[in-house]
Amino acid sequence: MSGRKRQTVLGALLLADGEPLSLNRLIDTVWEDRAPATAAKQIRNVASDLRGIHPEIAERLTLAGDGYRLALDGWRLDSRTFTQRVARARAHREEGRLGRALEEFRAALALWRGPALAGLESPALRAQTAVLDELRLAAMEERVDLELAQGRHESVIADLSAWVAENPLRERLVAQLMLALYRSGTQARALTVYEETRRVLRRELGVSPGAELQDLHRRILRSEGRPPARPAPRLASTNLPSAAAHFTGRTPEMRTLREVARSHADGGQPPSAAPAVVAIDGMAGIGKTALAVHAAHLLTPLYPDAQLFVDMGGWAADGRPLDPATALGTLLAALGLPPGDLPDGPAERSAIWRRVLAGRRALILLDNVADTRQIRPLLPGVPGCLTVVTSRTRLTDLIATCHLTLREMTSAEGRDLFGSMVGTHRAAAEREAVDTVVDGCGRLPLAIRLAAAKLRHRTSWSVAHLASRLGRRRQRLATLEAEDGGLIEAFRQSYLGLSRAQQGVFRLLGQLPVTHIETCTVAALAGISLDQADALLESLVDAHLLGTSVPGRYVIHELLHAYAGQLAAETAAAGLGSPPPEPAPLPGVPRPRPAAAAAAAASLSRP
Repeated sequence: MSGRKRQTVLGALLLADGEPLSLNRLIDTVWEDRAPATAAKQIRNVASDLRGIHPEIAERLTLAGDGYRLALDGWRLDSRTFTQRVARARAHREEGRLGRALEEFRAALALWRGPALAGLESPALRAQTAVLDELRLAAMEERVDLELAQGRHESVIADLSAWVAENPLRERLVAQLMLALYRSGTQARALTVYEETRRVLRRELGVSPGAELQDLHRRILRSEGRPPARPAPRLASTNLPSAAAHFTGRTPEMRTLREVARSHADGGQPPSAAPAVVAIDGMAGIGKTALAVHAAHLLTPLYPDAQLFVDMGGWAADGRPLDPATALGTLLAALGLPPGDLPDGPAERSAIWRRVLAGRRALILLDNVADTRQIRPLLPGVPGCLTVVTSRTRLTDLIATCHLTLREMTSAEGRDLFGSMVGTHRAAAEREAVDTVVDGCGRLPLAIRLAAAKLRHRTSWSVAHLASRLGRRRQRLATLEAEDGGLIEAFRQSYLGLSRAQQGVFRLLGQLPVTHIETCTVAALAGISLDQADALLESLVDAHLLGTSVPGRYVIHELLHAYAGQLAAETAAAGLGSPPPEPAPLPGVPRPRPAAAAAAAASLSRP
């Protein structure tokens, strides 16, 4: 009896989390309403025993009024560690770091060896231990949600079966077990679990299963998304890249992506919604891939069967985009289909791709797309899937649920991104210089990241020094170089994707002293017609190498302008500084006169 009393008193003091407990409270905890006349003395003896048996408690267990207080400062308690890890797991999940979230949930749950204070039968402590046990159950359910979202259906069945056996009235656990069984190809077992739960609820509580459990049961009965009877490709795969560290901004775009996903998905149940396609376009370095990958990680719970990524190589260094058949082979291999079992043709592979995805909820991210024709065979075209497409060009032929065009960051977003990379204290100490850096980067996310990385590796530099380098046009692009070429390489890939005439006009823009251009100016300086100039400039708009807000007037991003000027200088130095090749004359459109070109050049030099 004395051992149980010591355990009960110690348990009560630990659960109090450093708060004092009165003598009467401790007596009630040990004896309830059956306390002997010597109860107070026995509690004093227990306190003395605890000090002697556990030397580390001696200095921490002190009198507090007529009772006691156990100071817990500096102690590593499993309950605290559990709570902290669960909080970190939830934070990782909210930020889209699902792998890290799963690691934290697993580590938190590994601290448990059974129910809280197992073996102590104290009704007074039961309410507090019930809270801890409920937190454990909630964490278990959240961990299982992530496991299912990662496609680990079979691996959670054993744990879920044990948890459902211990908590047969907890319908969320039952639903998770049914879903895991169903997606593992054992529909009959899933239905048996439902029937057993229905009987237990009727017998114990006199109620039927809740609406969500009944709905899942009906869907499984209708075999919605039913796995094939023979071994199937292992969906539940993910090959998403890691989400970008320090992701900042893009709040409206993220809101749109969430709305599209939620309107086309159905909260974790077998799918019935139509397929969705979101196209994200913008200039090189604007953050298309970072946004798409960040969103894909956050949306994984809505598309738990598969989350797949493929770089379509639209602006690959070798100038050869990925062909559709190869891309389909990559996607199908990620789902477990051996490449040797696939036909060679894109049409046949596309048919297999759609058949495999039928009845599933999958998220497919097609990054760096060259044009709509390249990805048509890859679009699932089946209900329940979300396809996110990124491209440097406007995919005007793509029938999409929505098109998102990314613009430069706001100054505040750029400041936050820069500060998150170099340290908030350092950024706050040179706030004006940070704003100058962000402006010098043209508020382009890639440029801001490169500038911050440069500063981290140049420990002797101040933010002001970095800002001064970015303020000098000839040093700006060099400052933003990286191992993979940095910004110049990103721009070069876009430039190499242009026709010769487009390249010529782009270089011409770099020779102009301004970033705002009119059609008539380009026509005069290039010696081409207005219609030809308009067509070339509009094609550069579609390639996101120019912007426009008013017909006939264009603006080039200042970093692109610097790059175009660098190209023009290199071409001139190589003796290739001739104007762009003249397109064939358009019927009825006269060539501009030399005087017109002279007038256009003069207008650019005026203040």
